[in-house]
Amino acid sequence: MQYTGRKKDKFSQIWEFLLDCLFPKHCFVCQKEGEYLCSACFDKIELADNKCYLCGTMTQELGICSACQKLTDIDSVIVATAYDNNVAGLMVEALKYNFVEPIAPALAKLIQKRIFRDKLETIVIQKTLIPIPLHKKRFLERGFNQSQLLAEELSHCFQCRIESNLIKRVRYTSQQAKLTRAERLVNIKEAFAVKSFSLDLQEVILVDDVITTGSTLSGAAKVLKQAGVKKVIAVAVCHG
Repeated sequence: MQYTGRKKDKFSQIWEFLLDCLFPKHCFVCQKEGEYLCSACFDKIELADNKCYLCGTMTQELGICSACQKLTDIDSVIVATAYDNNVAGLMVEALKYNFVEPIAPALAKLIQKRIFRDKLETIVIQKTLIPIPLHKKRFLERGFNQSQLLAEELSHCFQCRIESNLIKRVRYTSQQAKLTRAERLVNIKEAFAVKSFSLDLQEVILVDDVITTGSTLSGAAKVLKQAGVKKVIAVAVCHG
C-alpha cells in the first residue's frame, strides 16, 4: 500500500533539499540516513486495536464504547498507535517540542496505515477536516500548528477539504501533557469558539496529534455541535 503526502511548491522542495544536505534526516529507530522513519521501521510499528480511548475496553464501536459515549461529544475516534513506549510518541514530542516540522508526514502516514488496515476509507474520503487550533501565543512559540500539518497530509491522501478557521482557541491554556485528567478538563473548559453559529456541515473530522483523556477534542466537538454540526469524528496519531 502506498501512503501519500501533501504536494509541495517548488520553493518548499528546494528548501527541504538544502536542509537535507546540511542536516541529513536519520530514522528515529535504526538511524538509517534518508528519512525520519524508514520503511522497515515504519512497518514494525504496532497499530492500535479498536479500544475505547476512555475506558480501554475492546469495542465494536469506533474508538468509543456505548457506555462512555455519554461522557464525550466525540462520536468516533481513529487512533493510529500508542504513545508510551513507542517511537511514534518520541516523534510527536520531537515535532511539538523540538520543532522538527518535517516529521509530520511520517506521523500522518501512520494514521493512513490504520485507516487502510481497518478499511475505514469511506469514513474519511472527501470529508471536511478541522485541525485542532493553537492559541495565537502558542502558534508564535512553535511557529506552526502540528495538527494543521497532519491535516494537510491526510487531505492529499483522502481528497478532503480543510477548514482551519471554523473554530478558534480563545483562551491560552497550559500544555495538556503536564496535567492530570481532572486538570485537563478544567484547563480546556471554554477554550474554543466557533466562527459561525450556523455551520452547514453534517459531519466533520477533527485532527490532532495525541488523544489522552479526549478533553481537547471533546471541547472542540462540543462547540461544533452547538453550531449545528451533527457528527464529529476524531483522528489522532497516538493515544496515551
